[in-house]
Amino acid sequence: MFVDELNLTSLYDFFTKILIFLDRPTVRFQLVVILFSILLAWVLEKVVEARIRKPQLRLPNSLESHASRLFVVLNYLRFPSLSLIVLWINRHILIFQGSLTGLLVEAETLFWVWFFFRIFLGLLYAFFDQEVIRLYHYRFYSPLFVIYVVIKILSYLTNLEAFKNITLISIFANTLTIGSLFNAIVGLYIWIGFLSGIQDLIYLLITKRTKVQPAMAEAVLASSRYILIIIGIIVVLSELGLNTTTVAAITGGLSVGVGFSLQEIMSNFISGILLFIEGALKPGDVVEVDGEMTVVKRLSIRATTVQTFNHVEKIVPNQKFLTSSVVTYTGSDRICRNLIPVGVSYKSEPDAVIEILLKVAKENPNVLKKPKPVVFFIGFGDSSINFELSIWLDNPVYHKQITSEINQAIWRAFAANNIEIPFPQRDLHIRDIAPRDKF
Repeated sequence: MFVDELNLTSLYDFFTKILIFLDRPTVRFQLVVILFSILLAWVLEKVVEARIRKPQLRLPNSLESHASRLFVVLNYLRFPSLSLIVLWINRHILIFQGSLTGLLVEAETLFWVWFFFRIFLGLLYAFFDQEVIRLYHYRFYSPLFVIYVVIKILSYLTNLEAFKNITLISIFANTLTIGSLFNAIVGLYIWIGFLSGIQDLIYLLITKRTKVQPAMAEAVLASSRYILIIIGIIVVLSELGLNTTTVAAITGGLSVGVGFSLQEIMSNFISGILLFIEGALKPGDVVEVDGEMTVVKRLSIRATTVQTFNHVEKIVPNQKFLTSSVVTYTGSDRICRNLIPVGVSYKSEPDAVIEILLKVAKENPNVLKKPKPVVFFIGFGDSSINFELSIWLDNPVYHKQITSEINQAIWRAFAANNIEIPFPQRDLHIRDIAPRDKF
């Protein structure tokens, strides 16, 4: 048999021992005291938070930033500090009464670890970009802290080495233990988080200290991160005791069943790699998606995130950029032409209209001097003679805003020079009217 049944007997015995330990009255009493201490500290923290506000002190500029950072750190220490104080008081009350306090001592140790962990977070929030730190706070630092706490609790409740060596399942004579599975999952999680942090750090150094384009740097770093993640997955498989033969047998059996369902995913995956290699699409590029102008925000291995001018993000599969034609406004450069139609009355002098339109274009600071603005006499309309003002911009993102500015300036210039902007009108000629008695 290639795969043995899941071994649940050892797990059942393990958790039974824990439940027997927790069923002891002294243990339950100490757990209640710990929970009460945390709850009381939380109530006190809310009371203190409601009464204390950031002090409004007039300090020199050199000291004001330090005071603000200190206040951020103190905010993060308020809850753990009160928890330590309340727990310490409750523990000494139990000692005075002659009660056992072994669990309270262990809890106090964990609270001290929590205290220094909050100092670490407070310093990060005080000295670095809070949005970036918040991302790593909840995705990296907090999970690591929770893992540490769980390990410490399990080591106190039971023999941790024996727990790690419990065999869960056997695959091709390879045993999968709780310890190896835990190390593989946590190791891969830490590896991915570490690579994300290194990517952000290198990107920051490159963009600030070199002349490399940020979009190109982000694309190269992202592709490198995915390659290293794949290497990490291979290392994890070896940690689980799965050799290449085992992996080939498993993937071969699964490939037939999931091949069709993963077809689109693999297509997007390969498309993402090709986009990274070719550099055809980079963060910051302006492209047209579903007839709407958008800005590329992020490129991932599966999909590309674009943002419309209404600040709405769209997730577009990478396959779409390779299998269909895509209009890009920033392929070789960001210069683009903008055409503004203008209609005036037949009473207007065309040369004067052209002169006014060129003057309006040249006075706008966002219009490029080279290539020069040009006015075309398009033709004769039903109610107006039609012109087209051609201007060049260095950023297609602001074409609507600049078009609005140009149109307003044209309106004011026409009004100052008595040039009429006509509207469609029709002349109705009545040849004869039937006698009234026929109606």
